[in-house]
Amino acid sequence: MLPTVAQAQFQFTTNNDGSLNIYQYTGSGGAVFIPDTTNSLPVTSIGNSAFFGKSVTSVTIGTNVTSIGDKAFYNCTSLTNIMIGNSVTSIGNGAFEACQSLTSVTIPNSVTGIGSYAFEDCPLTSITIPDNVTSIEDGTFFFCNSLTNVTLGNSVTNIGYEAFSQASPGFDKKSVGSTV
Repeated sequence: MLPTVAQAQFQFTTNNDGSLNIYQYTGSGGAVFIPDTTNSLPVTSIGNSAFFGKSVTSVTIGTNVTSIGDKAFYNCTSLTNIMIGNSVTSIGNGAFEACQSLTSVTIPNSVTGIGSYAFEDCPLTSITIPDNVTSIEDGTFFFCNSLTNVTLGNSVTNIGYEAFSQASPGFDKKSVGSTV
């Protein structure tokens, strides 16, 4: 059970299955831990725009979270570190867009879908796409101009329009199933 102070950082809605969705972060910023449960109910999703523009510096996502919503962390310009839990299967459209301090992220093997523009305008230097991902959507890494090392999982069969546009010079988006 988390202390009341930690639980008070989030506002929740109840999903159809009785689990919880974080629809708004109300904390003061800094390091944030997304709990596994609150009031004995599992926290399974981070809703659309839940952390939009907040001054969080690091986020650790609990083990019950399976989805990160559209623009969930959009414009969190102080975010430097995100620990995505091994239960997350989907990362929404623009989920980390404009997180201008986010240089590194580890996408766990559990992820099967990464939305359009998910990491647009992030100064990522390296990214590994796990084998469970089959498609890299439009603009996923658009304007990630520090991106110098990309490892694509062997299941990637589709790279969307401008998925790596404005990335580091010399990046060849045709290198499916290999390290670039």
